[in-house]
Amino acid sequence: MQSLVDSARRKESILVAGLDPIPHRLPGGVLDAGLTEAESVRRFCLGVLEAVEPEVAAVKLQAAYFERLGPDGMGVYADLISASHDLGLPTIGDVKRGDIGGVAAAYAEAHLSVYGAGCVTVNPYMGEDAVLPFVEEARRRNRGGGVFVLVATSNPSARTFQFGGDPPLFETAARLVEELGGGDGEYPDVGAVVGATRPEIGRRVRELLPGVLFLAPGYGAQGGGADGVRALLDARGGGVFVNSSRALIYAYEGSEKGYREAAMEAARKAREDLRAIGASM
Repeated sequence: MQSLVDSARRKESILVAGLDPIPHRLPGGVLDAGLTEAESVRRFCLGVLEAVEPEVAAVKLQAAYFERLGPDGMGVYADLISASHDLGLPTIGDVKRGDIGGVAAAYAEAHLSVYGAGCVTVNPYMGEDAVLPFVEEARRRNRGGGVFVLVATSNPSARTFQFGGDPPLFETAARLVEELGGGDGEYPDVGAVVGATRPEIGRRVRELLPGVLFLAPGYGAQGGGADGVRALLDARGGGVFVNSSRALIYAYEGSEKGYREAAMEAARKAREDLRAIGASM
């Protein structure tokens, strides 16, 4: 987690660029180059990375979009993690795995050690057994790592599942984050995924986890705005990374600019908007 914090301070940005590449949405100049889908995705994502690098603190790769491309796609996933690190950008593998035992350990080793993501997202529905193997793998690595546990997500139907019960399920997940977190960095090595779409829930999670790093999806394309981000800030005005995916990588749609320039401008605007509300690290 410390590498995320260090990058945010160096860049003066809490923005995370999400890579969610869908082949049929790639610009024609990429798709018409006689490349395979996987090769087109590699070219497109590398272009986006280079364009947004000055404006973002980290990169989040949604593994599903690379898995869908088959073995070549997972090669692209690995290549993009490596390229991000070469650019000085920490990476988050958005894998949302949620199994237990040896299966969880295998997922953890694959994404944290084989593919080399700096952090991963994990689904805690099966309890501590679904999270601890990822935490243990992250701690075994020489350069460390981190785990972001799904606590209160940004999708509409999360309300019917995560917010019910006494206590609500999201509060149970938050307490698991608190129990498992450790390490010697400024923040614990277990963080929380908390959407920027429901400020009232965000404030409650921050009450439960005052010293934990948050990864906030839902900003921009999913409707999350300044109020949602403010609700997640810790007492120092930081403690949160805000992800933007579609609003960055598909910014060229409906624009006369090329995809690199459009992504760069969208990232710059998002970074400035987040700084304007007082969010920093």
